[in-house]
Amino acid sequence: MINRQKNALQRKSTPHPLEEGKATGRAIVIDSSAQSGTPFKSKKYNRRDSKLKHTNNKTSRFYLSLVAIIFAAACLAMLFPVDLSFLGGVFLVGLEVDSTKSSAGAALTKTAAQQHHVRRTESRFPKNWKHYSYNDIRDHFHCRKRSKDNTKSLPTLEEWNFMREIFVQVVDPNKKWEDDPVPPTLGYSLEKGIPAPPPYYPKASPGKGRGLFATRDIAKGELVHDGTHSDVIFPDAIAWRRYVFSLPREMACDCTDWHWMQRLQEGGPYYMLAGINISSLMNSGGIEFGPGREPNALPQSPTSGKFYATRDIRKHEEILTDYDSYYTNWREVGL
Repeated sequence: MINRQKNALQRKSTPHPLEEGKATGRAIVIDSSAQSGTPFKSKKYNRRDSKLKHTNNKTSRFYLSLVAIIFAAACLAMLFPVDLSFLGGVFLVGLEVDSTKSSAGAALTKTAAQQHHVRRTESRFPKNWKHYSYNDIRDHFHCRKRSKDNTKSLPTLEEWNFMREIFVQVVDPNKKWEDDPVPPTLGYSLEKGIPAPPPYYPKASPGKGRGLFATRDIAKGELVHDGTHSDVIFPDAIAWRRYVFSLPREMACDCTDWHWMQRLQEGGPYYMLAGINISSLMNSGGIEFGPGREPNALPQSPTSGKFYATRDIRKHEEILTDYDSYYTNWREVGL
């Protein structure tokens, strides 16, 4: 009886939470979750959840807009002629109303993209690359070991095409390799208009690495190689340096071995020349290489790119020239 009276007095002396709020003027949050069993969240957490949902909605709208833009660009690319040859270059998106204007615009875009690519490529070159000599370039790429390696594999079609593409990109954008149907792994068309390669094929040469060998018997005086149909000319030493520095190390070293300097006419200036096909694999012969290793195909003159058989050459015999047929003094060509 006494305990019941004591509990009743305690209940009367403890104010109700709402009444306490009225008396103090403070807002009272009643934890109804304690009765319902649901987790309790204050107004502070409710505001944070609302802000998070708003941020997620903005992110979703951004990505949806991005997808819509990409889809619209793809539709435009299908409807209109687009030149996207070089990412980061100049893009043409337009309707071909006038074919002449369209061709001129495409040429302008290609030139601008070409210049952009060259500038981007040159940014990766070594400092003062324009002043590198021939030997400086070989030292830069550590070519001595590469040149002495007689186990090098034959260049693949992809590698020849890569070297050709680099030539177009950094030297001559107007060069059209597709005009010759003969692939570089077979050479080139020995006679214009006739898609037949020269009478040689590449394979490993004993003690010399890679070389060229006769596909058939070749008679003395017969045309073996015609560089006027296959060789490319670098306009100056800067163009040659730019080309070599644009290649991977092993290709760059191979080019320093394959390329040569030559006058194109008597008394004219010297140029750097290259054959970006298997003709570059023709080795030099001489008595220093042993018996039966004398040259059997030589250029018609120091200014000619036509090589003729100096004697009968048997099928599968290696075709050898003399590198000294062309004068070499790298300073004469600016290297």
